[in-house]
Amino acid sequence: MPYVTLMIVIPLVGALAVLVVPRDRVDAWKGVAIVTAVATLAVGAIMLANFDRGEAGLQFVERQAWAEEVGLAWVVGVDGISIWLLMLTAALFLLAIVGAAWRTPERGAAFLMLLLLGEAGLMGLFAAGHLVLFYVFWEAMLIPFYFLIGVWGGPNRRPATLKFLIYTMFGSLLMLVALVATAFSAEDITGQFTFEIAELRGIPFSATTSTLLFLGFAIAFAIKLPLWPFHAWLPDAYVAAPILVTGLLAAVMSKAGVYGFLRIGLPVLPEGAKNLAVPLGILAVVGIIYGSLLAWRAPTMRLLVGYSSLAHLGFILLGIVAFDIQASQGAVLQMVNHGIVVAAAFAIVAIISRGTGGNEIVDDVGGLAAGAPRLAGVFLIVAMASLAIPGSNSFAGEFFILTGVFRHHAWLAALATIGIVYAAVYMLRLYQTSMNGAPHGADPRRAELRPVDYATLLPLLAAMLFIALWPGGLIGATTASLEDAIAPAQVAAGRPADQIDADVVANPPPEAVPLPGDEPDLPDDVPPDTPPGEGGAP
Repeated sequence: MPYVTLMIVIPLVGALAVLVVPRDRVDAWKGVAIVTAVATLAVGAIMLANFDRGEAGLQFVERQAWAEEVGLAWVVGVDGISIWLLMLTAALFLLAIVGAAWRTPERGAAFLMLLLLGEAGLMGLFAAGHLVLFYVFWEAMLIPFYFLIGVWGGPNRRPATLKFLIYTMFGSLLMLVALVATAFSAEDITGQFTFEIAELRGIPFSATTSTLLFLGFAIAFAIKLPLWPFHAWLPDAYVAAPILVTGLLAAVMSKAGVYGFLRIGLPVLPEGAKNLAVPLGILAVVGIIYGSLLAWRAPTMRLLVGYSSLAHLGFILLGIVAFDIQASQGAVLQMVNHGIVVAAAFAIVAIISRGTGGNEIVDDVGGLAAGAPRLAGVFLIVAMASLAIPGSNSFAGEFFILTGVFRHHAWLAALATIGIVYAAVYMLRLYQTSMNGAPHGADPRRAELRPVDYATLLPLLAAMLFIALWPGGLIGATTASLEDAIAPAQVAAGRPADQIDADVVANPPPEAVPLPGDEPDLPDDVPPDTPPGEGGAP
């Protein structure tokens, strides 16, 4: 069964189905969108149930030749890293589609269609085993989000979408140059022209080549994260977009950049990763502190949650560039945790905004707990998870990251803890200001949880509880894949053998000499220009 392809095709077909259903049949196109999202999640659940947790490489691999003479093919699969991102994407898009179907915006069918197209693009990105395929889906997911912001966004949506497009297209062009250069540079060494990620591993690029290629990919990934100082598109896009779309940008699309480092950067270009690991770690720490300070002073609830996301993503990247298995496990766990927590946080902001009539100014709202106690209770759980207090789902991931980073770069880990302190400042500010004190600025009855709110928040709370009680359920499935992904970077960084838990296979293998471009060994009495096969020439 082509499970991986189905997870990409089902939302794509569903989007087309929503498009062709007559607009006056509202229940029909809503039903199609919801059934499509449910079917996608169901296929992912079947795949997860059959997933081999001890296997390092891609599973459920589907390979179909397309234009082999130029290295193009359909190659998709999942490993212990991507399986969780696929499940996160499927789950959050289902909740988003249910929410959009319940409170249908203007031109609702087109809105749901674009959500499904965005889901298909992200599914393809997380499943791609081919650089060109990765790039195609990287671009494909941009298009629906561009229209979701540009058409359904707020008053400043036009400049916000323009900035969003310019930043992401700049990164995409750098990635395109880098992936083409990677294939041609690899051909010079191996004699094989390919874009398959697995076949590009182990190639001994020179340190300069590897660094330049890694830099091209890294800038694209940093923009999508976003990583300071490539984050300038974030405040405009997050404010202008419908809050449901803002939640998806922060919870799911931001993971594309982090995932790119693990899928392409570290295993394919380890020398470049080694050379740029500390600079990226410094940028990550700056992002943690900078994002935390901005969140503390953010005037609106939406910006507060958005800037807190910038800080949390800095922790994730810091765990990846440490080249440590424990830190990497924490990074993947935090990808999932951050997606769940930030989605819940934006849902709560939307609920509060409903009670205020659209006012999201932090200092203009207070006293909601008196009339909306259930909202206050759920908000407290989400706030504590964002703080990563012991016992929350975020605690294990953050602890793993800081422990792994401290093992190799104690100073970076120490500086990163500043973000933990400020997380308490900005999240408690938001909670205390909006929930406690004398009621003002909102109608608590309108802000209390409704059935659709329970449908969105209860699954997220259940996932948070599950991870808090059993983080090993996720971490155990990532270990083999992460060991395999970070091993090339560990070797390049000169880590001790007892820290490297996976083999790094040379490409081409030693027995493949002479390599393309090497001069064959000739007997002393044979002229160098003798054609092969004559005079003893091989």
